[in-house]
Amino acid sequence: MNRIVVVCGPTSSGKTSLTINLAKKYNGEIICADSRSIYKGLNIGTAKPYIDKPYKKSHPRGGIFGPLYEIDGVVHYCLDIADPKTDYYSVAEFQQLTYKIIKNIISRGKVPFLVGGTGLYIDAVTQGYEFRIESKSKSKEVRNEIEKLSEKDIINKLEKIDPDTLKKYKNNKRRLIRALEVYELHKKPISKYQKQKPPYEFLFLAIDWPREELYKRIDKWVDMRLEMGLVEEAEELYENGLSLERMRDFGLEYKHLANYLENPSDEVLELEIEKLKYKIHAFARRQLTWFRRNKNIHWLKPGKDLNQNAQKIISKFLNNK
Repeated sequence: MNRIVVVCGPTSSGKTSLTINLAKKYNGEIICADSRSIYKGLNIGTAKPYIDKPYKKSHPRGGIFGPLYEIDGVVHYCLDIADPKTDYYSVAEFQQLTYKIIKNIISRGKVPFLVGGTGLYIDAVTQGYEFRIESKSKSKEVRNEIEKLSEKDIINKLEKIDPDTLKKYKNNKRRLIRALEVYELHKKPISKYQKQKPPYEFLFLAIDWPREELYKRIDKWVDMRLEMGLVEEAEELYENGLSLERMRDFGLEYKHLANYLENPSDEVLELEIEKLKYKIHAFARRQLTWFRRNKNIHWLKPGKDLNQNAQKIISKFLNNK
């Protein structure tokens, strides 16, 4: 039965807890679709599922698919598989690894759960984007040259070769660099790659919080992560060789903490955290815009009936012959 449950939606909406409960119910394993959680050491800032839940590392299949974690009794994939100092893990690599993981999970009679807020990662898997996997050394060489360009130069180039991607990611420098990199490597705009529908059926679920409630959850979660040691995590990453420039590449928490580390003081930290909360609000709005385009998503109301309502939809999906 080639059926996959996708739990998506904005940050701080409760995807992780819901998915763990559902995976327990349906004999599932979880693939994390988060473009930052794949990096080692970015733990508290990315809210990896093991930061506040019981877990154990190392699993018999870990050598095949990278580090595996059993979190609250459920196996999780695609955490800590890249080095933030040296690796630039691409959506194409994530897609190909995820297809292998899905095939393995299904072969053992289990249900794959794909969970995360990175819409591009989820779409790459569920819609079957066509990517070209390039040589890491060549890719790094090309990217290094692109990163020497000013943002204006990058935009000017993309206006000529890939205006669709420029329009879509005009405020995301990292995506723009990647788009120019793909073109320089393959002489084909990333927006022109075709979709090849994968041989799976997908069920999409998301939690539909009222906007103001979601903002309150975001602010509370930021405060909780500060108490858990978010600042200390950033300091440790910096001390261990992650440059402030590279830290800023990861955006949101790490960008604002890099600003603090460059000019450390209580006043700067307070200001950066205040800015961070508003930036995450804006990020959540962009995530919602992305996911609202998918008309196949079942938007679930939060509350005491959340799990029960999700189970009704999943049971029908999995038992539909």
